[in-house]
Amino acid sequence: MNFDPSPMLRAAILKAGCKGGLVALSKNRAIQTFSAGLLSGTDHSRPYYIYSISKSFTAVAIIKLCEEQGDFLDETFSSIFPKTLIPHAITVRQLLNHTSGLSDYFSAREYQDALRSHPGKPWSYKRLMEVGLRNTPLFPPGAGWAYSNPAYGLLRELIEQKSQMNYYAFLQKTILDPVGMPNTRGFIEPDFDLTLLEGEDPSIEGDFRPQYSPGWIATGSLISTVSDVAHFYDTLFAGKLISIESLREMKKTVSVPYPLPPPTQATYGLGLMHGHNDPLGEAYGHGGGGPGYTTYARHYPALKGYSFTISLVLNKTLPSTPFDLADEIVRAYIAKN
Repeated sequence: MNFDPSPMLRAAILKAGCKGGLVALSKNRAIQTFSAGLLSGTDHSRPYYIYSISKSFTAVAIIKLCEEQGDFLDETFSSIFPKTLIPHAITVRQLLNHTSGLSDYFSAREYQDALRSHPGKPWSYKRLMEVGLRNTPLFPPGAGWAYSNPAYGLLRELIEQKSQMNYYAFLQKTILDPVGMPNTRGFIEPDFDLTLLEGEDPSIEGDFRPQYSPGWIATGSLISTVSDVAHFYDTLFAGKLISIESLREMKKTVSVPYPLPPPTQATYGLGLMHGHNDPLGEAYGHGGGGPGYTTYARHYPALKGYSFTISLVLNKTLPSTPFDLADEIVRAYIAKN
């Protein structure tokens, strides 16, 4: 691959006030990695919390269960969990594409203050869901769009009920092992041994890694590398994880009220972010952010006639997903090739 995005990555971390960043680029499933700032080649294989990129893995797990047990995407969640406290008309598909009308805990001041003041002492799952669903319903099921972490908490429960396995164990068995992702695993305890990529959260004093607990994430989160994340999306869109018919279901999108430069329109599928009419071409992926890291990955099924994936991480908590950096790198890659 005759292309080096390092200068763009260096400029991006300077602008964002980060100490470092990593990028993986995959052309036809051949992956190269690049670094900038204080992160070097020795850090390319160090994992980090991918945060909401994990939602793509959750969606694949749901689809695999549909393939094994019969399609239940348009069944109501209440038909499977009759005692649920969410509106009974909400379907599994609506949980996956954030059209359920469920609210969220992530942006609640109460949640943010508690996380920052005692990152190692998370709320119980019950309290996370209570706070997260406090403003439900935001709208009738299917009548709008609102990002909801509690929705994916419920999907995690559904995976465990349908599979009769622990959420992470099911992902390991059906996705991580078959795909070959040796550096990816569940985030189940703080990083006491400091094995993860160095990161920075300005609101947590000292090294956040041994302090931050996974209990703050109701949805579940994976630890991975830029290469493993790129490999996951490569494999998914190559039809190696789920059938092509199932992949079509994942790619069915709904409109998202997020401003993008025209003519691109933000849309969302089943655990997949997408930009309709994107001048750079059709692409799917996901972003994620939390203490220490801001992450993003995007896959182009056919960029100038070949498969192309970009996966990146900036090692600082930032207010927004680095869509612009991904756009810049892809645009420069197209011009170079």
